[in-house]
Amino acid sequence: MSILFNAAAFLVAGAEQQDPHMINAVFVDVAGGDIYRPAGLRVATAADLNQPLNDRHLPSLTEEERREVAYHQPSRLGDLLFNWFD
Repeated sequence: MSILFNAAAFLVAGAEQQDPHMINAVFVDVAGGDIYRPAGLRVATAADLNQPLNDRHLPSLTEEERREVAYHQPSRLGDLLFNWFD
């Protein structure tokens, strides 16, 4: 398992790569995630990250970030938060 970190959102998550030829990771729950909370970090669950991305997730993005989303079309919230296209 890999630990993913989104500094802008103070967010950590877990992921496993099932196929080394695929970009999308499989999000997994982080065991012992409480250790991140004293540092002010939130731990995202696999269920949260696997939500389909929709318009309600986009209002806080900059115009440039919205263009990136429109171009790359990530399908899940986790693909937006921990993306490969930055």
